[in-house]
Amino acid sequence: MSYSKTLLAAAFMLSGVTTAFGASSVDLTVKGLITPSACTPTLSNDGVVDYGKISAQDLINGKVTPLPVMPLKLMVNCAAATLIGVKSADNRPGTAYELTPGFHPNFGLGLAAGGKKIGWYVLTMANATGDGSPHSIIESFDGNSWTDVWDEVWQIGWLRALKAPAGGGAAPLPVQKLELDLKVLTSIAPRATLPVTADIVMDGSATLEVVYL
Repeated sequence: MSYSKTLLAAAFMLSGVTTAFGASSVDLTVKGLITPSACTPTLSNDGVVDYGKISAQDLINGKVTPLPVMPLKLMVNCAAATLIGVKSADNRPGTAYELTPGFHPNFGLGLAAGGKKIGWYVLTMANATGDGSPHSIIESFDGNSWTDVWDEVWQIGWLRALKAPAGGGAAPLPVQKLELDLKVLTSIAPRATLPVTADIVMDGSATLEVVYL
């Protein structure tokens, strides 16, 4: 059998397989957009919330102990008006002490000795402005479908953005300068669940990431 006939026979064999079982290949597409509009996020106080020393005797034994609400200001400055959202991420996943397991998780404060969960904190937003004008806030799980914020608590992994003027439902607003107030609400697990015979270091950490939409 010549070389050309061998190729022809192989072609017929592959053709038969394709007819019987469907396509034997699939396409991969790589897409993206490089934008010239860089945005820089900043947090007041370098993003540090410090409760200082808390006496174990001040913790409530049978229920969680709420700590004072701590304010921060989030600012995002862009080179030009840009369509952006801000996404939250917990850098201590799985460490939050949960009162209602199965509900959306809170941000964790790390673990004490013996793997004990120290507590949790949540973030809320208020007084959002875009380029100096007040705007309401919208949120999205995937960056595609947006809804009005129904709960002040910012869910981990969700994006939030400023809402464009009414006309077509919830849609993000391009901004050059975004400012808003963040509130950090922290609670400590019941004293009875913690190893209070030694120092316990709260070690909460989150990342707020600018996402270009």
